[in-house]
Amino acid sequence: MDINDLRRARKAAADKMQSSADAISALEAVAGGPDADDLAAAEAAFAEAQQEFAAADAKVKRAETVEAAQAASAVSETDTPPVQPQAQAMPARAKEPGQEGVELGFMVHALANAKGDRDRAVARLEADGHSAISASLSGASEAARGVTVPRALASGIIDLLKPRVLVRASGARVHDMPAGELRNARVASGPTASYAAENAAMEDSEPTFDKVDEKFKKLTCLVPVGNSLLRHSSIGVAQVVRDLMLDAMALKEDIAFLRYDGSANDPKGLLHWCLAANWQDAVGNSAAVVEAALRKVVSDVEDANVGMISPGWGMRASTKNFLASLRDPTGAYMFPSILQSGTLLGYPVRTTSQIPNNLGAGSDETEVYFADFAEIMIGESQQIVVGSSTEAAFVNQAGDTVSAYQSDLTLMRAIAEHDLAPAHDEAIAGLNGIGWSL
Repeated sequence: MDINDLRRARKAAADKMQSSADAISALEAVAGGPDADDLAAAEAAFAEAQQEFAAADAKVKRAETVEAAQAASAVSETDTPPVQPQAQAMPARAKEPGQEGVELGFMVHALANAKGDRDRAVARLEADGHSAISASLSGASEAARGVTVPRALASGIIDLLKPRVLVRASGARVHDMPAGELRNARVASGPTASYAAENAAMEDSEPTFDKVDEKFKKLTCLVPVGNSLLRHSSIGVAQVVRDLMLDAMALKEDIAFLRYDGSANDPKGLLHWCLAANWQDAVGNSAAVVEAALRKVVSDVEDANVGMISPGWGMRASTKNFLASLRDPTGAYMFPSILQSGTLLGYPVRTTSQIPNNLGAGSDETEVYFADFAEIMIGESQQIVVGSSTEAAFVNQAGDTVSAYQSDLTLMRAIAEHDLAPAHDEAIAGLNGIGWSL
């Protein structure tokens, strides 16, 4: 079991304690007093759940201590050169811009060459002079799905996803979700205030509360790479491996966080979290109609008393270019700030190719999103599981089954877990525009 499995077991024990405590409270509330045998059974169940929680909590704390020690030892080997370095060890040097997260590329590269054998991969990294990476890999846990990348390296890859994924880049708040699920409380309606005469009774008002649940959704990434490339060991190959995985994960996250409906195993994106009243359908493309629709989108969010801490737009690049080229009746540009500062109505614009432009009855509609992204929460496991195979087969994007062995390929697989939810649905608005793409 990895650390997240242990945390889930601890949470299950805590839930069992709560159920047992509720049962005891219900018995004690019975008129005339509880039945002695029932009360004794309920108290015994609570004591058993308490023992399970204590045991699970001890295992989690022990695993966290080991994980922290492994991360610390990897960092110390990077920062402090060994007293007697091996002849093949690389000299210490500052990481260059563009090489962030390349450790994962080296790790996956070594695992692929070792056919998934962690010990052989560690030896390969050590022989190539990557002692800090081999130290991290040697402390990584193995499971049926592959090798769990240590959190220190996985967090670097997650950080690299930020500029590549529209929702992350726009300021969505990322938080750890170690137990696999998280319940976030929110205020559904606040209290009210009123004026009253002197000595008059004050009117009461009670706020109402709601909850937003997040549960892990598994994102998988399968990348075939030619074995001829993997036989070479260099920083360039490690960067290629890293970028292949990042690109595949980023593209899928983009469309999921924006448009997926939350069914089956998918996260629920902004489109389906958005309130019906905040979404405009089939908006025309004349200058006056476009301006009115965009201003309504912003007003829908602002009028809901949203904090507007990290507001921004999300759209296709062709939609941004359409808006930048739009002119009023006098011939002046309607939104010159798009080209001047990358903003629309004062808020930053970010683009992604994952928003389609062939929607609607005429196959000519696209979507435009606006949100205060500080209200958007992304729960992360903060871990990535990687594995490789030279014998497996896969179905390519054309629908054909390809044998990795026959094609001299290695399949590299990465698994990440996360979910998305808004703190308040009112922070999201948007529209479908007809002909809003150049």
